[in-house]
Amino acid sequence: MRPELARWLCCFAPCISAIVYHYIVCLALSTTGLGHAADLTSLAPEIHSNLTINDGDSHFSFPLGSYNGLVIEDDVDDAGDLRGLDIVRRAPTGVSSLGNNQYQKGEVKLGETQWWYFSKNSVKDKNTNKTSEGPTSDQSKRSETVFISLTACSKPSSNRAGSDSARDLPHLEVYVSTSELLQKPGPEQERSNQTKYMVEEGYMGATVEVEGNVYIGVTAHNSTKYSGSYSYELAASVDAFFHSFAHDPAFLYFVDSDTHSALFTTGNLTEAELGSQGYNNWMGIAPPYTMFANNINDTAISGLHHSSCALDRLAQIGKGDGNINASMTSRGPGNKPKEQLYITGLNRSSMYEGILALDGNSTGSRNGVIGGGGKIWKPITFSTKADGNCALLYNLSFCNEVAYAVPSNPTFNLDGLRSFYDDNAAALYKNFSYSLEQIQCNATNETRFSLAVGCDDCARAYKQWLCAVTIPRCEDFSRTSRFLQVRNAGQKFINGTSLSDNHTLQLNTSTNRSRNSLIDKEIRPGPYKEILPCEDTCYNLVKSCPAALDFSCPQGRWLTSTYGKRGPDDLVTCNWVGAAYFMGGGDKINPLRSGLFALVTVWLSYWALGGS
Repeated sequence: MRPELARWLCCFAPCISAIVYHYIVCLALSTTGLGHAADLTSLAPEIHSNLTINDGDSHFSFPLGSYNGLVIEDDVDDAGDLRGLDIVRRAPTGVSSLGNNQYQKGEVKLGETQWWYFSKNSVKDKNTNKTSEGPTSDQSKRSETVFISLTACSKPSSNRAGSDSARDLPHLEVYVSTSELLQKPGPEQERSNQTKYMVEEGYMGATVEVEGNVYIGVTAHNSTKYSGSYSYELAASVDAFFHSFAHDPAFLYFVDSDTHSALFTTGNLTEAELGSQGYNNWMGIAPPYTMFANNINDTAISGLHHSSCALDRLAQIGKGDGNINASMTSRGPGNKPKEQLYITGLNRSSMYEGILALDGNSTGSRNGVIGGGGKIWKPITFSTKADGNCALLYNLSFCNEVAYAVPSNPTFNLDGLRSFYDDNAAALYKNFSYSLEQIQCNATNETRFSLAVGCDDCARAYKQWLCAVTIPRCEDFSRTSRFLQVRNAGQKFINGTSLSDNHTLQLNTSTNRSRNSLIDKEIRPGPYKEILPCEDTCYNLVKSCPAALDFSCPQGRWLTSTYGKRGPDDLVTCNWVGAAYFMGGGDKINPLRSGLFALVTVWLSYWALGGS
């Protein structure tokens, strides 16, 4: 037996030598390995999974991810030591791995299913971050919420030209299993072992309570009307949805439009008071929101309205194409910080969908970031004007609450138009301020003109009224809404045509000219229609200012031809400075409402304009 043992040792000696040699080489190179570990960590968003082996102070980093079929189980043994490669097992065949807050791209053909796997260690890592009070606490069986989200980035092609209805699209479904007995969920598996979720308008979000691994199947059903595949992004997270869709009412409000542009605002972003640190912080940040716009006759995003990656790819107007100008403003309801979005590149006389979006979580986006896939809100509809003699203005220096389309002429550029209207209003206000200085604003209670209001209230009410009547809100002459007032019918249209000489609109003084004669003389917009200012703006001015200024509101037909009335159920059919609205209920306008905004708007006649 001794010679056989010698031969066995002789054969085994080179193996032992090789192991010892590799161990010495690894120790010698361990310090250089540290430098590359940092580089790989910085590439975490790009590499699906990084494995770091910890052995004392030595760190070796190299990528092991779903592309090699391995799933790394970072666990500890009974002594509390890291097991590392002791628990490295292969994912189920044909199943790709998902990392926490790490979206993966997929493409599934019609009639097929793709499978994904989310490791229980992501759940354990979340539980480990929760401190326990006692040494006997066992977290191995604690359930955790996993947030699963899918966004469809593209859809199959229709087999019939001109037919691409969202309701006809083949169903895209997500199946979820938390059972080790069902690692490939799908439409052919038992319902009791899995949960099915429908992808609606390109989005699916589901929460699952788990204690172990999560198995996901993505299925695209067959269809005779369509061919091809769905491309999509899939993500799982133990923190929050990576992709989000807001089911609550739209947070985007349509302000106004002209033939090629439109203006929107978000709701109030904070309730902080003017001058506070919170208010100033919001007004100073980079605008967090973006938006998309798409003609309703374009079917590229049909069935994909809730998908951020689809809108990025397919929407006619979106972020990065130079057609969106976002900024912060306090104009409008509540005078609180909000974002305004001005979009260009639209077609005249067209109906669009506008979709508000948050890129990432507003501080970061894409892989490795909680909520990095962004958020989408419900679409709203809006339209552009047709006639070409109304131009959208906002961000005026003096009349800073004005943000709507005004009477215009294609020969005027926006800067010239802005100066014309704003400078005229500022000059008229200066004359008024001289009169107000004659009032005893700082007098005792016995000699003040009112105990309820003061000179500041009067000045504010006058400015609001002045900007509204000197800068009328313009609408297409071709619109037929009853609350609109015809203006400047005595002038030729911008295309050179005109109404007949004996047309009743030419004979009526309330319709054959603008309420501000400078508009007809300098701008020459031709006939247009005006959304009249609300009559309560006039009443507010009379109430807020001393009787010595002799303000009064017109009566009878003069009131109805110069001011509009609010409609029932808070649906307004008149204009007030600073209002944001969206179109709804036919020709009625729904205001952006805020519980903190005490809307007190009124309007006067021509007295302060020099009796025009």
